[in-house]
Amino acid sequence: MKNSFFALLMFFTFVSYGQVYLTQDFSSGQMPPTDWTIEGLPAQWSVNEGNEAGDTAPEGMFTHFYLVSVTRLISPVVDLTGSGSVKLSFDHFYDDHWGYGPSIGAAIRYGGGEWESVWEIIPGSNVGPETIIIDIADFNHADFQFSFYINGKLDNLDYWFVDDIRLFCPLQLDAELKSIKLPAYLQLGGNATLTGTVINFGSNNINSFDVSYTVGAGAAEVYQVTGLNLALGESYNFTSETPINFAEIGTFEVVVTIENVNGGEDLNPANNTLSKPVGVLPYVPTRKVFAEEVTGTWCGWCVRGVCFMDYMAETYPETWIGVSIHNGDPMVVPAYDAAIKDIIPQFPGYPSGTLDRAGSDYWDPKDFEAGYLQRMEAISPVSVDIANYSWDPVTRVVNFDLQSEFIVDIYSELRFGVVITEDSLWGTTAQWNQANYYAGGGNGEMCGFETMPSTIPAAQMHYDHVARAILDTPYGTENSLPNPIMAGSTQSYNYTYTIPQEWNYDKITIIGILIDMETGEILNANNVIDPYLGIDNLNVDANVGIYPNPFNNLTNIVFSITKPEMVKIDVYNLLGGLVYSEEAKQYQGGENKIQFSGSNLENGIYFIQLTIGDRTFVQKVSVIK
Repeated sequence: MKNSFFALLMFFTFVSYGQVYLTQDFSSGQMPPTDWTIEGLPAQWSVNEGNEAGDTAPEGMFTHFYLVSVTRLISPVVDLTGSGSVKLSFDHFYDDHWGYGPSIGAAIRYGGGEWESVWEIIPGSNVGPETIIIDIADFNHADFQFSFYINGKLDNLDYWFVDDIRLFCPLQLDAELKSIKLPAYLQLGGNATLTGTVINFGSNNINSFDVSYTVGAGAAEVYQVTGLNLALGESYNFTSETPINFAEIGTFEVVVTIENVNGGEDLNPANNTLSKPVGVLPYVPTRKVFAEEVTGTWCGWCVRGVCFMDYMAETYPETWIGVSIHNGDPMVVPAYDAAIKDIIPQFPGYPSGTLDRAGSDYWDPKDFEAGYLQRMEAISPVSVDIANYSWDPVTRVVNFDLQSEFIVDIYSELRFGVVITEDSLWGTTAQWNQANYYAGGGNGEMCGFETMPSTIPAAQMHYDHVARAILDTPYGTENSLPNPIMAGSTQSYNYTYTIPQEWNYDKITIIGILIDMETGEILNANNVIDPYLGIDNLNVDANVGIYPNPFNNLTNIVFSITKPEMVKIDVYNLLGGLVYSEEAKQYQGGENKIQFSGSNLENGIYFIQLTIGDRTFVQKVSVIK
């Protein structure tokens, strides 16, 4: 949710000696917002559900267009009669494409007259995210307006994001807590470093302030910041002196407040507090990194993507999942292709990619490895498994469950999603020919493509990791998971899909993903069909069961047999390592129970394998202490 200070679309109020004339945070989802107007290319302005400008989603966004022109997002008319020194503030991020402009800026006017620019830059590269505060001075008019404009060659940028617009007369003392950063998830006993940004929106300089924070119902901790001299519009990035230790399992709201500004009371306490939940996990589920790379047979640079996607798949086969999303060729999935600029908001072109859709992870394929290693350090609060899988070669119908075990409480909307890929695709028409800018070696070596022609015949190209379908949308399946979800619960959702006749089933991979709809991040993924999961893998006649599950030290393994049988227990960790084995013992027919002690096991997921005679049964269990 937006900061409560910006919660209204537009409001007028007096606070001490300051006045706020207008605010806009695009939370209505409407473009243009009520009473705002657009001149020139209105279709290129939209509301983005991200936070590229540096504040909380959503935000205003202009998308590039192949034209030399000018466009403006224009405010409502504001009465500034009797105003003092008026300021215009906003957050923005300029996402460059080619450099050389166009110019972006802010302008003012009154009475519908000519626009006067009060701030303008001509970016040569990315700019921001940053907060801009402009001095409008004594603009004492009843019919004042301002606008944000872009002027010039509009395909030289990718996007311009604008958010949290405010027209105001500053208070004497107004420190705003602009942002805080904490990890979303930690393992039990881990430490988190609190960082944040404070910006001065008051007319007096800020010399000092206290950062007070609480964790759940705990006592407040205070960190003092002194020795500053922040003028209006200047900001300070703080880091708490002592890391926060999380010694209990659960989800804790960390509430951070700016207090004691310049040794006194901030005149606008409404913008002094932010909070963030932190989930503390008893153990960390195994994670895989989900990579989405954009490519096309028409794209001569895209053989670079072929090179590095294959390298990652060969180097990290257990924890890397790659998907190639094609554009403008016979392998395109239209819905997936159309979503790329939402999945990669700062889309740099072809080839490029994102890992786990995690914030600003936008890389050239050659940087996939460095990004992958970073993502492997991120903690996922949930597992993803593909269970109860079946395939009918006659009807070509696949049926399976996505299943997740939640290690901590989740209070945001999550969705399951499925991507189906195919390897070794090739065609016979010219559309399958691959453009190759590395031919001849003039652009360096690239996995042997430098020895191939500039147009590689289709017969010599076999495409791997190709996205063939996405269920149900690029953003997962709506209502596939409840909200909230409590720790210890296991959730599943069933999918059915008919594999088209022209697809090679033996080259198909089913990929399950779990998406956090609040952040857009993919929390975890899996591409392995798990034979250990689901009731279908248990012999119902033997009534095999394990309870409690999860368990602390002891759990019960129950089963029934009709005649004397030799029974053996083996326990494996997630990597397949044998951590416990018990010699086979003979049990008589009837109901039987074995008590198993996990006192020597660490927190985590294990597989208990029960062998009864010549039959073997496997069940996944969780140890939580």
